Amino acid sequence: MFKKSRVKIVASIMAIMTLLLAGTVGVILLSSYSEMSERNLHMLERYTRIYSENGNPGQDSNNPTPPENADNQENIPPKPQGGDLDLERERLYSVAFNKDGSVKNTDINNEKIETEDMVNLGKAVLKSGGEKGVVEGYSYLVNKTESYTLVVFLDRTEFNRNVDTLLKYTVIYGVVSLGVIFVLALILSKLIIKPLELNDKRQRQFVSDAGHELKTPVSVISTNADVLESEIGENKWLSNIRYENERMSSLVKQLMQLAKSEKDAIQKEQLDFSKLVIGEILPFESVAYDKGIIINYDEVESGVTVKGNRASLGQLVSILVDNAIEHSKDSGQVVVKLTNIRGKANLSVSNKGGDIPEEKRELIFERFYRMDDSRAEKKDHYGLGLAIAKSITESHGGEISVKSDNGLITFTVKI
Repeated sequence: MFKKSRVKIVASIMAIMTLLLAGTVGVILLSSYSEMSERNLHMLERYTRIYSENGNPGQDSNNPTPPENADNQENIPPKPQGGDLDLERERLYSVAFNKDGSVKNTDINNEKIETEDMVNLGKAVLKSGGEKGVVEGYSYLVNKTESYTLVVFLDRTEFNRNVDTLLKYTVIYGVVSLGVIFVLALILSKLIIKPLELNDKRQRQFVSDAGHELKTPVSVISTNADVLESEIGENKWLSNIRYENERMSSLVKQLMQLAKSEKDAIQKEQLDFSKLVIGEILPFESVAYDKGIIINYDEVESGVTVKGNRASLGQLVSILVDNAIEHSKDSGQVVVKLTNIRGKANLSVSNKGGDIPEEKRELIFERFYRMDDSRAEKKDHYGLGLAIAKSITESHGGEISVKSDNGLITFTVKI
């Protein structure tokens, strides 16, 4: 029980911290990516602006050789430059097209880049109709004027490298952080659960001690009642003593059973659960018959096996069947089913009775809990049966639950 609680606590902490960390990292990555993208766009826009101000920054494609006339050379405007553009000259390329689609000029400052490739890429960009974006590892910007159309490219190799580096270190930081958080969550969950474990241990010890301590006086009272009856004969006072002593004896017996079922170490063996279930049902048929109730166990599959303690599992089945008979309406039916679902034995016991409110469905497995106070006067009903059933189920690594639908109550055990 407490192991499951620790797992839930650790899982909750990890889920919350993972969401917070993922959100934080996501914001950092997005803001960094956005900032670098804006910087690239800024350089493209600045190049375009300077180009439009200075004219042709490269050589005319139809006359790649500069004229020998100095005056003509003076008419060639300087290439875009200044600030970050000076640092990024090897990554900035441009192709200018005339209105008829012919190449006006190019500006490529990298020997590794073929002019023809950039021209073809520029034509592809114009054909796509986009004004800015990313194509084949380049950011691009298109600037249309009355006399020409300029396509500016920025090599994204450095950009992608920076993004990959940022992502790599972010992932490393995230993994390390989650590892540290996981260790802290384990320590924290242990500190949270420790007082609860101690309290539960004391409660179990109290139940065990109380059962053992009450055993002797109950036996003494019974013996003295027998001796007194032999001397004075039967009377109503002795009958009352015997009745209450029998109730006390039943309570002590259930306390001892609860203490035994809550022990961690139980001997388990591979057993035929189908035969065990039917064997436990048979003695209850006469009890059910007296109340006009039929026990239907036609849907108990044969050959369902589990690894468990025979005596404990037998007691579990008996508790559920007895509980169903006790709270069934007259002339009703108790249906017992046993199936093997994905390697788990699925035992269900159903009966027609009063509805169980949703808020009380978990409480009925608590010790000494009675949903109907009027049952307090009934013999052998102390609110321990279902607590014992839950303890046995959990000691076998299983789960027990209850459903209530239009008066049909179904207890289900999965082992």
